[in-house]
Amino acid sequence: MLDRWVGTKVDLKLLSENLVQFFEKKGFSSVVDQKSSNEYRVIAVPGRASDILGTVSVSIRGELEGLVIEFAADSGSGHFRGFLGFFATLFGGGVLVLKDLKSQEELERLEREFWLFVDKKIDSLSAANSKR
Repeated sequence: MLDRWVGTKVDLKLLSENLVQFFEKKGFSSVVDQKSSNEYRVIAVPGRASDILGTVSVSIRGELEGLVIEFAADSGSGHFRGFLGFFATLFGGGVLVLKDLKSQEELERLEREFWLFVDKKIDSLSAANSKR
């Protein structure tokens, strides 16, 4: 999902560091990759105890008119959805289908929490930035 904040100016480095802390509190290992002075990417890999099968990538771009953040998740297996899932359950792959569904459910929950965190963090960082 992609979200845009028009007219918002925040320190992108500080925001990306806060996102790393968010993911680490959720049990992920994460790292910040600076693409340029106005673009950062946070990559988060779930820990062993997590039900999430893939990685999460968050792109943060500062633009003239504001800020753009994109949350993208590699769902890991993803092979057992739809028609293939039906055949997998017929031939004993039901456990894999359930793991895949659980992973999708956890990713959706994580994304909802992520956007709530981002909204609050951008409000606080933009308020701190406007006081300067």
